[in-house]
Amino acid sequence: MWAHGLARRIGTKVPPAAAHRRRNLLLIHLDGVPKALLDEAIVAGKLPFVTRLIRSGTFQLDDAFWGAPTSTPYFQAGLLYGLRNSNLPAYSWFDRELGRQVRMSTPTDAHVIDERLRGQGRESLLDGGGHGYFSLFRAGARNALSMSTLASFKQMSRAFSYEMMGLSAGRTRGLWDFLGAFGMDTWRSAREVARWAHALHDWRHEQSFLVSRVLLQRLGWSFAYTKALVDMVRGVPAIYLVFGNYDEVAHRRGPRSELALAELHRVDGYLEDLYAMSQSVERPYDVVILSDHGHVDSLPLEQRQGRRLESLLLEGSPGELAEDVVRGLRDGRPLQDSVPSAPFEPVIVECGNFAHVYLSGAQEPLEARALLARHPEVLARATRSEDIGIIALRRGRSAVAVIRGGVYGPDEVERAPLSPEFSRRAVADFLRGLPAMTTAGDLVVFGEAVRRGGTVGFAWEFGSHGGLTRTEANSLVCWPTNAPVDLSGLGHCAQLHDRLAEVYVRQAPRLRWVQ
Repeated sequence: MWAHGLARRIGTKVPPAAAHRRRNLLLIHLDGVPKALLDEAIVAGKLPFVTRLIRSGTFQLDDAFWGAPTSTPYFQAGLLYGLRNSNLPAYSWFDRELGRQVRMSTPTDAHVIDERLRGQGRESLLDGGGHGYFSLFRAGARNALSMSTLASFKQMSRAFSYEMMGLSAGRTRGLWDFLGAFGMDTWRSAREVARWAHALHDWRHEQSFLVSRVLLQRLGWSFAYTKALVDMVRGVPAIYLVFGNYDEVAHRRGPRSELALAELHRVDGYLEDLYAMSQSVERPYDVVILSDHGHVDSLPLEQRQGRRLESLLLEGSPGELAEDVVRGLRDGRPLQDSVPSAPFEPVIVECGNFAHVYLSGAQEPLEARALLARHPEVLARATRSEDIGIIALRRGRSAVAVIRGGVYGPDEVERAPLSPEFSRRAVADFLRGLPAMTTAGDLVVFGEAVRRGGTVGFAWEFGSHGGLTRTEANSLVCWPTNAPVDLSGLGHCAQLHDRLAEVYVRQAPRLRWVQ
């Protein structure tokens, strides 16, 4: 009744969407939520609506593996564009083509990468009139509310009236009620930030985290949620809605912190509203709920050792590089002569519980023999560190991992002495993709698993992803039982794209434009 009433109110204020497909799709992306955590919340009764969907048989819930790295840019390139080899090694990296570090939280960088992906000529799930909210990439969406579109003030100003369409009609709370709740949330967030920073004696990220809590997690999500309700009434053919609140908090406070779990529990009510609207509009929506990766506890190297990864790899006595490692990296080939290279200041990009190490400014990454010839001391320090669990690098046309003094290719990972926390499937997948991932570092190092559900982190954060643990690779997908698509047994995010595109894009009739 609530949804029918709101739909009637919105319908009197906004025009129908111009484009139509045979079936409508609402994709809800729960950023950073591993399936195991969702399962626990269901058992504990913390997600009553989602629990009813699953236990009633209305929806199916399945584990999913999207490939490695377990990061949002890699996942969204696969989901939206269907790219298996997107050449996106992390959320931030040193881009050899651009000659500088890029960050997906920087709109201009996100725009450059989106254009690069778009230039590969792949169809997007949002082509033909779809809308996206809080995605990194616009990916052909009709609206302009992605990180990449924020790069252009001119574009945003032109889109302003379109983005505001129906916002007042779609509100679900009164103005004063909203402002009161917003003010209380802001006050509580400020107090929590002050307590946390005082306890750690570290304020480095707290100012930006507070801004994120207020602007992104409260105002931003409220806006996106309301607009999704409006879009469904209008009949927008595909809607991609990213709920990033849990991920943001998990990075700063830990994936199982009270604050992070509160965000996961909060989303249940939003999902109930969105689902009710999806079934109440004239042309109902198939709702697909998914996550891109999980989160593990991150124990910062700086806290453990009092120094950063750069110091660990580039300073101090390296010791000897073990003969077994040298032999494994040579793989029967003669040692390569050390060739003088152009001056280059090493760049180490800390990406959470893994890091990309760039030792050359060349367009092509260094191969194992070149690393042995030019930078044996870096390899020695990395292999001797108890805080580094996996070192990935290229060997010839393939890639290998150095794990506890042994060298293993992707087909040999099953016998490697890995901690049980790591996913052997994710390690092998990463090694298979590394030769084609030219943006990745000459070395890619992963923090060692030092406790159950926790690894060493190289960035100053307390929840990480992008690495190769079982938790980070433990994603989820949840879809309607009566939908004409089967999303079980998926082994890569590009497969998810293909299955969705087959039903919601490729079978779409010629677009009908409504005046």
